[in-house]
Amino acid sequence: MSNEEDDYFKKQDLEKIAAARREAQIASIRQQEQTNVQVVLNTNEDVAAEALSLGFDGETARVLPLVPLIQMAWIDGNVSRKERERLNSLAEGFGIHQDSPAGQFLELLINERPSDLFFGRVTQVVARMINEDPNHWKSESIIALCREIAETSGSFFSLRDPINDEERELLDAFAAYFGVADKTTADIIVKDEVAADSATGEEN
Repeated sequence: MSNEEDDYFKKQDLEKIAAARREAQIASIRQQEQTNVQVVLNTNEDVAAEALSLGFDGETARVLPLVPLIQMAWIDGNVSRKERERLNSLAEGFGIHQDSPAGQFLELLINERPSDLFFGRVTQVVARMINEDPNHWKSESIIALCREIAETSGSFFSLRDPINDEERELLDAFAAYFGVADKTTADIIVKDEVAADSATGEEN
């Protein structure tokens, strides 16, 4: 073997070693991000891996449970000013500040409508999170928050019934998907209103 051939094969070996190191580094970074997502969402490795594949990381994972609300806001083709304000207000309750990476990601989802595929896959992830830990992620709470967004849109146009047919259909779909299939949106709304009336009565 000539010196030129020897140099060629040495160069090939060095390139393979460098490529292997890069892959190992990428895998390590990805594993760390998956662990971060798992901690933020209080979920298992499989759910965290799916969230990571959807573009969420340790910084933006807090936005994931809000995606159904964002989908509700987009149901009529645009997000109104009041819906945006309500989403940002709710986001604060999830520890998402506007100037943070999570806040910037939320703003992106509000400004540019995600694909139906993205919404569908996130819905599956949220459902898995609820099934895995129903005490931490309550399906009826998510439905109630989605209803708030729907009512915000309706109240903006001063409708007598603030929830239109498309919004009610999506609410019922969420109710079925998130494990409250034995209840309709109306059942949840009535229960909430009765609870609110009872609380008011106790105060009086």
